[in-house]
Amino acid sequence: MLNDLIFPKRCLGCSRLGEWMCALCLRTWKYENLVTHVGGLRVYSSVLYSPIASRVLLAAKEDAICIADELIVVALQLSIARARKDFGLGAILVPIPSQRHAIRVRGRNFTDDIVQRAARHQGNQVRQALTHHRRVKDQSALDASSRRVNLREALTFTGNISSSREVILADDLVTTGSTLLEAVRALSVGNIAVLAAVTACVAQPLR
Repeated sequence: MLNDLIFPKRCLGCSRLGEWMCALCLRTWKYENLVTHVGGLRVYSSVLYSPIASRVLLAAKEDAICIADELIVVALQLSIARARKDFGLGAILVPIPSQRHAIRVRGRNFTDDIVQRAARHQGNQVRQALTHHRRVKDQSALDASSRRVNLREALTFTGNISSSREVILADDLVTTGSTLLEAVRALSVGNIAVLAAVTACVAQPLR
């Protein structure tokens, strides 16, 4: 009670006092069965990207707000469950890696953290099989073409998975799909088959 008086709850979407997510913003942050395709890769997502979703993601990534984490973890759990239904139980989840400087600033590996938490409820193994071997620019202001150039050969397969294994990529958000395609390329070097990808949020149409 005292904590609520000192740090009152504000809606993650619109910052109104009262609840972590007000009724109006909940209409936008709703869980759906969203399937898109990046190249030939099927991507399972659960929340349509919007200004509200953007604020939830930022609250989790940059401010480590627990309730924002939970909203994203639930979205990922639903996406993973649908991918498991189509592709079976044996695939390993491979998180898209965060850059080292982002991990230092945030104090945690955000993507790996939320994927690990989501996977616990689904029974999938999680392996960090990718790493950045060079720094890439912030992609938020880049169009699809610029993102492809920015990410070209930026990821490296770590060898943390034996060859011929099947994996499902996992991330918080897919916008253009450039990151997922670069991950597919990097994993192909290790003869790793990528069955699909799961994300919490998806920008539609993919830009």
